[in-house]
Amino acid sequence: MAGDDIYDSMIQKKGLAYRDEQVKTPDKTHYRDPIDNSPGRVAGNSHIWGDASPEVQSRAVDAIITAAQKGGLDQHQTAYVLAMARVESGFNPDAAAGTTTAYGLGQFVGDTAKAYAITPQNQGDLTKQAEALVATYKDDAALAKKYGHSEEYIYKYHHDGPAADSGGLELSKKYVAPYVAGYEKFVQEHAKTHPAAAVDPAFDSRNRAEVVHHGGHQHAHHAAGVLQQGDRSDAVGELQGQLRDLGYKDHKGNPINPDNSFGNDTKAAVQAFQSNNGLDPDGVAGPNTLKALKEHEQALSNNRGPYADPAKAPLLNDPANPDHKLFQQAYDGVKKLDAAQGRASDQHSENLAGALTVEAKAQGLKRIDTVALSDDGSKAFAAQNIIPGAFKNVAGVETAQAVHIPMEQSTQQMTQVNQNLQQQAQVQAQTQMQNQAPQAPQGPQMGGPPGR
Repeated sequence: MAGDDIYDSMIQKKGLAYRDEQVKTPDKTHYRDPIDNSPGRVAGNSHIWGDASPEVQSRAVDAIITAAQKGGLDQHQTAYVLAMARVESGFNPDAAAGTTTAYGLGQFVGDTAKAYAITPQNQGDLTKQAEALVATYKDDAALAKKYGHSEEYIYKYHHDGPAADSGGLELSKKYVAPYVAGYEKFVQEHAKTHPAAAVDPAFDSRNRAEVVHHGGHQHAHHAAGVLQQGDRSDAVGELQGQLRDLGYKDHKGNPINPDNSFGNDTKAAVQAFQSNNGLDPDGVAGPNTLKALKEHEQALSNNRGPYADPAKAPLLNDPANPDHKLFQQAYDGVKKLDAAQGRASDQHSENLAGALTVEAKAQGLKRIDTVALSDDGSKAFAAQNIIPGAFKNVAGVETAQAVHIPMEQSTQQMTQVNQNLQQQAQVQAQTQMQNQAPQAPQGPQMGGPPGR
C-alpha cells in the first residue's frame, strides 16, 4: 500500500442526514457550519456521517494508525480505535451531530473536547482529531482494566462517561466489537508497507489540557430528567416498559418493546399518553410526563395493565386508580347536588359519579368543573368549563340507570375507554409524524449507529 492508496475495505457509505426539525440552533451544533476547504486540509463533503471521499476516509485511517503508534498502542488496540472512529463519524473528519456540538472523528463535545486539548481553532485538524481519539481510548481502556471489565467497556466509557449509562455498552457490542478482528488484520497488512511512527513521549501531555476523567460525549445531551427521541439508556427502557404496561403499542400494533432506544414508536406512544392525560403532546418525556407515568405505574402495581385482570385493578374511588382525580371531581359535583337537594350523599351518589367519570373521559373531558341535572332530573351532566359560566365539553348519563351502576362495573368500563383512547391517540400521533417526515428517511444520530 502507498500513502495515496484507497483502502476499499474501510470505506463507509454516506449516512442519512438529520431532518431540519432535529437540528439545534447554531450555538448548540456545528451541523450547519460551512466546511473548511482550505488548501491542503483533508475535508469531508458535508457534516453527515460517512460523507467523505474514499481518499479522505483513507487519510483519516492513516492518521488514526499513526496517532496510535505515537501513543504506544499495539495493533489490536489500534484496530479498536478504528472501530470507534467508524461508528462515531464514518471516518469523516467533518462529521457533526445535529443535536449536540459533537464534531470530528471521535465526536467530542464541550468539556470532553477541552480535556483533550481540542479547541475551536484545531477541532478540524485531522491529526489532532486522531490523537485525541487515541488519548481517550487510553483513558477508557485504563478504566476498563481498573474495574475488571472487558474491552467492550472501552467504547461504553467513551460514549457514556465513567459513571453514566446511556446505552454505550450495547452499542459497543453491536457496532464496535464486531469490527475489531477484521480491522486488526487490516492494520497488520498496513504495517507491511508503512513504516511505523515512533512512540512519542510528549503524546499524552499535548493531548490533555488538564488531567480529568471525561464525562462521555453524550450524544443526546439535554436537561437531566428529560427523555426524548434519539436517547438510548436504561431510563428509556423503563419508560417503554411503563408505556407497554399501560397498553401502548408500536405502529404494527404490538406492545412497545423496551429496547432502551427512543425511536418513532416510543415518541408516538409518549404523545398518546400525554394527550390522554391533559399534557402537552410534544413527545418529550419531561418531569410532568414522567411523574404522570409514575403515578399510573403505582396504580398498576404488580404489573397490572393490559396483561392483568382488570377486576383486580383499584376502583375509581380508590386514590390508587389513575383516573381517581377525575372521579373525585365528579363526586364533588354530585355531592353539591345532594346538598342543594337536602339529601345525604350515599352509594347512589358514588355510582352516579363513577358513571359520569367514565362518560366524561370517553367524551374527551380532561377535568370536570361542574355537575348538573336536567330540568326534570332524568339526566346528569359533567362539564369542563372554558370560561366561567360557559361549557367547553359536556358528557351526560341517564340518572336512573347511572345510580345503579356499581363502582366495579364503571372501573372496568373505564379500562376499556382508556384502551380505546390510547389506540386513537397513538394512531393520530403516528399519522402526524408520517405526514411531517420528509421524503428522505431519517438519518443516523451522528456519533453513533442509526436510531430506531
